[in-house]
Amino acid sequence: MNYLIHYHKMLVEALLFVIVINIAVQLITKKDFFKYVKYTRIGYFAFWAFWAMTIFSGLVVFAFQKGQLSPAVFAMIAAAVLLPILDGYRAVKLGKLWQEKTEGLKFSILVMLSEIAIIALTIVYTVLQKSLN
Repeated sequence: MNYLIHYHKMLVEALLFVIVINIAVQLITKKDFFKYVKYTRIGYFAFWAFWAMTIFSGLVVFAFQKGQLSPAVFAMIAAAVLLPILDGYRAVKLGKLWQEKTEGLKFSILVMLSEIAIIALTIVYTVLQKSLN
């Protein structure tokens, strides 16, 4: 069981890393609009791939724990639902901004920082819940 939890933890860290890399790549490519759009779209796919892997590993851990619901699990479920909503909103809004030939860099970074904050708060809450039990 510890192996499964450790694997899930590593995927959460990888998801955080992908979001940070997406921010860095957008800042690096902001001078060239074509590259900026191209690499932002690649970043969407990377986010969704790591999000899906993280969710799947969380479901596996949940199944092996015989479906025990706790406040920490509810927090993880809430984060798992909120993250794709935010990223989907970011994708749609950026698409509209790009049609107007506007980069939307500040908006994109703000949404990704919100995603990082959600993940970080979920991690802190989960660790606190585990230490209290």
